[in-house]
Amino acid sequence: MKKEFSALLAAMMSTALMACSSGVQFDLPETSDNFDQSVTYNNKVDILWIVDNSASMLKHQQNLSAQVPDLVSRLNSLKMDYHMAVVTTSMGGTNPDGGRFIGSPKYVTSSTPDLVNSLKNRMIVGEAGSSNERGLESMENALSSGYLANEGKGFFRNDALLVVIALSNEEDKSVVSNPTQHYTGLLDSLKRPWVDGSRSWVFNFIGVTPASTNCTTFNDYSEVGWRFIDLVNVSGGVQESICTSSLGSAITNIRARIYQILTDFKLSKKPVIESITVTINGQSVPRSNVNGWDYIESINAIRFYGSAVPAADASIKVDFKPKDAN
Repeated sequence: MKKEFSALLAAMMSTALMACSSGVQFDLPETSDNFDQSVTYNNKVDILWIVDNSASMLKHQQNLSAQVPDLVSRLNSLKMDYHMAVVTTSMGGTNPDGGRFIGSPKYVTSSTPDLVNSLKNRMIVGEAGSSNERGLESMENALSSGYLANEGKGFFRNDALLVVIALSNEEDKSVVSNPTQHYTGLLDSLKRPWVDGSRSWVFNFIGVTPASTNCTTFNDYSEVGWRFIDLVNVSGGVQESICTSSLGSAITNIRARIYQILTDFKLSKKPVIESITVTINGQSVPRSNVNGWDYIESINAIRFYGSAVPAADASIKVDFKPKDAN
């Protein structure tokens, strides 16, 4: 389950707290119409990077590699439990190194020796790969049961959020019919949905987007990655332009989306919005979509922003009056 809930019901006329069931259903006591919820969220995330290693990609790889120190620092500051691995897009030609994790060890964690340099180096996969980029096919092979049972053993965890991030300046050319349907089905079958029905995987893309078609990459080439974008849209991920001098904003936005998925706090009942109060580790948090929380009505959830995003072991409480309380 994405969030492991424990609830406390506050009885009106009593200072004693009563423990509720561990499920997500809550009942209002006859003498009270408000309650609070305490949450410890799932901090496990498996991140698979698909890095295009065809000609013209070296500068983009270097831009991505430059973001690693800040990415690692921020993941660690929030006490995230992460696995990260890298695959290339080269599934054929003279250098078919796609479909398997690059580097040694095959994936990195927060405890990997010299973590930052180890991850930075494996982002620089060079430009000797096939010009027929098949990044989605590479992903499929790396996430296959056969590969994960052998060379890729240990990377994939059933209870972790699976995050895929593709970096490419071209369209994917994996040889499959109905690519969106095929790869959506693949990831849905690999990752069971959370208990609330939402997907436990998300796809993100850094490349040529419809909004950046007038830009050119380092070899004056520009091709929208429609297949990647389709998977972004299906999963609620992030698409960012590769045609910038820095990928700092792209990585920041993708990281923020990961945090949202993991820390969105689904409420058990529709609240009276004005009655909501939120505390983290006993400290009141303001309602703000910059450095605070906000209520997302479409999913009936509290979402955290900026400096208010809680660490994995934070004590979070949300108190509100349910709309249906009399």
